[in-house]
Amino acid sequence: MQIKEWVDELFEIFDENKDGAISRSEFVELIHCLLQDKGIRMCESIFKKFDANHDNSISKEELTEMIIDLAL
Repeated sequence: MQIKEWVDELFEIFDENKDGAISRSEFVELIHCLLQDKGIRMCESIFKKFDANHDNSISKEELTEMIIDLAL
């Protein structure tokens, strides 16, 4: 599966209100799913790092950058 397909799938699952962005609470669930307990402790710093435009949500583009940065 390519990164774009993975991001699309993650967005479909974790953008619960389907507003086109991952809110802080949705992000917590995403990180918990990906990283388990370690992720919850790191969640705030990860969110701040990848919320590049500081709008308190993660866009699909920001999630793509996060996946690339964390996975590669």
